[in-house]
Amino acid sequence: PPDADMGVAFTGLIDVGSAIAGYTEGASWCCPVLAGPGMLSLGGGNSAGMFTVSALSDITTNMHAISDAGYGGVCFDVEETVGSSSELIPAFQEAFAAAKSIGLTVQVTTSHSAPYQTDSALVAVDLVKAWCADGNIDEISPQLYSSGSETSPEFSATASCASEGCTFDLYQNCTAAFVPSLVDSTHLPPTQSYFNSNFGIEVEGYYQWAQV
Repeated sequence: PPDADMGVAFTGLIDVGSAIAGYTEGASWCCPVLAGPGMLSLGGGNSAGMFTVSALSDITTNMHAISDAGYGGVCFDVEETVGSSSELIPAFQEAFAAAKSIGLTVQVTTSHSAPYQTDSALVAVDLVKAWCADGNIDEISPQLYSSGSETSPEFSATASCASEGCTFDLYQNCTAAFVPSLVDSTHLPPTQSYFNSNFGIEVEGYYQWAQV
């Protein structure tokens, strides 16, 4: 959007080096010029973007490569994970802390209200709770779309863990700013209304999926 202050370099890849190499800023076939300092996205809704303890350890080790590449932030796009809560949560915490220690903005985005593929539904709930309590996360950004072509925002909880309580009330009192990912700016007013009316959550900004 014309008033954007942060662009995200999305590749769907979990490996830091591959994600950096996979986004050629300004390439017409894939990669718009990023607004602001730019944020490198790691992960995504595919096997190449799956978060494991090993993947998170590698991200922590290679965090400096993100700032060295000129990015001002890192986005953890957490949709698929492998591992227990007791394994994954400390690994995420270590990665978030490493990013903050070198001055990177830290964002976590996820599929609707929580990751859709985890070892159990309870892991998804535990992860969101841990993220909301983590002071090293600057922004948390649930994705309110599935295909990216929706004409209105999707407010349903992640189906795979809804029975265990991965609903949007988990985001109440998050330490991070609540900045959902939307298809485009027309989805912002209903999103602000929905979260304020139902959960008392202030929408402090948004990220747009549609490329411009």
